Amino acid sequence: MENFTFKLSEAESLGGSVAVSPGHASDGGLFFENKIRRYLKAAVRRHDTAARLYRTLASVLQEWTEVGYLKGQVSSIANRAGMSTATLYRDFPDKSFLFCEALKFGQAILIEALSTYPKHPNPILDLTGMLCNHAETLAQPAPQQMLLAQRLMLLEPELQSAVSAIAAESHEKLKQVWHEKIQELISSDWIKIDHLEWQRCRLVGALEARTFGWFMMGHAPRSPAISWEHDAHQVVQDFFRLYGTEKFEEHRRLYNWDWGLV
Repeated sequence: MENFTFKLSEAESLGGSVAVSPGHASDGGLFFENKIRRYLKAAVRRHDTAARLYRTLASVLQEWTEVGYLKGQVSSIANRAGMSTATLYRDFPDKSFLFCEALKFGQAILIEALSTYPKHPNPILDLTGMLCNHAETLAQPAPQQMLLAQRLMLLEPELQSAVSAIAAESHEKLKQVWHEKIQELISSDWIKIDHLEWQRCRLVGALEARTFGWFMMGHAPRSPAISWEHDAHQVVQDFFRLYGTEKFEEHRRLYNWDWGLV
């Protein structure tokens, strides 16, 4: 089967014309899981190859979420996708290829999920919203199980090369999302110039440790003491205290900004 590039738009995959933009309201971190459900529920026309492939890959991600990577079975995945195992193997020649394509598919959805949050003109609220969405997304079972699958696949010699490339590309794209947000704050003179990667780590490091990192260490799901928004707010507050410009401080005093939480 010829490899294909994932274009996660509503028009191509679900028969619609409206793609979710980064300005849409947050769904509490459930963007990833909701997207998978929509692919699984979408009607597949007889000659709509792309929709059939997306449904199959969404079935893999659902299988990983419900039973885990190690227990995932092609027959169960085919059943979820509403097809026979023979039909599935006509599109995907073997299980390894299927799982690699599912990982690539899931990573594309994850980047879209982490980029989709309610934008706000107040830089405190805007950055808090983006960071809160990041934490809420990584605290959900579906992306956690997909990322765990990625780690387990990296342990398999025959998959190592392909999975390493997928993981590296996705990591760079996700870093770019955050670098662009930080650069936007710098260009607007809200924060001072520094090393973009250091600034990214100051924002996402602590919350990633409390979500996916917590999960990978074998702990039960972590519930924040108050809310993920509150945790994100604390990180953003420290970030602006460290990097905030004089323009930022002037606006904060002028408009009596309270760091965005009531």
